[in-house]
Amino acid sequence: MAVLLETVGFDRVQQEKVLERFKADRDEAYREFIDKCADFEAEIAKEPRPSTSPTRVGENDVDLEKLKGWLAKIRKLDFYQAPLSAEADTAFNTARRCWKPTPIHVFEAHEENRTSAPPRVDAKAKR
Repeated sequence: MAVLLETVGFDRVQQEKVLERFKADRDEAYREFIDKCADFEAEIAKEPRPSTSPTRVGENDVDLEKLKGWLAKIRKLDFYQAPLSAEADTAFNTARRCWKPTPIHVFEAHEENRTSAPPRVDAKAKR
């Protein structure tokens, strides 16, 4: 059994149209990503410094990791270096730099590191 396929290659104009469509699709994804980075920065700017709560530290870390993962997913599909690729890198790096929790906030963000007041011992109950 044999299968014969006839194919027609793209001419230069068709090839350019396909490449431009690919780049346009990636640029659309990058544009949305860049907007989310700006939203992240705006949220960080609203938070009091340096007294960010441990809960917010964790949330901000998670949000930044989501942005990082999202950028990686877009990159996997960006075969032809869409024009907004470099701007997306800049936006992510700016968002990452704007989020700098202090070491104590990072330490306190982990539940096992939080200190609580020691239990009170009643002197009379000890006897």
